[in-house]
Amino acid sequence: MNRSLFLNIRNHKVFQTFVIFAIILSAFLVGASTYNIPVQILYILHSLDALITIFFVIEISIRFFAEEKKLLFFKEGWNIFDTIIVLASIIPAGPNSSILVLRLLRIFRVLRLISAIPELKELIEALLKSIKRVFYVSLLLFIIIYVYASFGSILFAQSDPSRWGDLGISMITLVQVLTLSSWENVMLPMQELHWWAWIYFYSFVAIGSITILNLIIAVLVDVVANNKSKE
Repeated sequence: MNRSLFLNIRNHKVFQTFVIFAIILSAFLVGASTYNIPVQILYILHSLDALITIFFVIEISIRFFAEEKKLLFFKEGWNIFDTIIVLASIIPAGPNSSILVLRLLRIFRVLRLISAIPELKELIEALLKSIKRVFYVSLLLFIIIYVYASFGSILFAQSDPSRWGDLGISMITLVQVLTLSSWENVMLPMQELHWWAWIYFYSFVAIGSITILNLIIAVLVDVVANNKSKE
């Protein structure tokens, strides 16, 4: 086979744009199928979905034949990722298989946008490289939550056992506070009973929600910056 032909097709901007369009259209078809639509339109959607599946098979084949050494194709993590998704979407349904399973498999085709858009690939690669450092930051956050949950259970258990009854419940409550989702509804009842409660909550929000989460963002930015400098 003429490898240069496949290579030119793979690297052509029109082809790459069409791949992104097909992925987005595939996501649209999956979403549209969740609505109650007429049978005729549903048949059209299924036909389009079949054509997109065929296109994805052709696209992954073009990328495979464009590779100079075919084994190197499977040494690239993103190629394996795309191949698995494409193969999963063409698994035939047996007589006892659920249509739901097939629809769920097709949803994963949306993930191919990650490998199709270089900026998304860089972001995901940065996330993977920062897992170790983020783990330690997350461990520090867990320690802070554990300490504050212990204090909260001791201080507020009798006042509000539904939120502070034991260590586990207190940790769940603090996770809500950490997300800043209606956290004032957690603080104000305690503030009415204990004038010093604001110190507990404000310090936790300052340390946990602001400082630690910003530290995680700083780690990710540092990894992305290091990747850019290496390139």
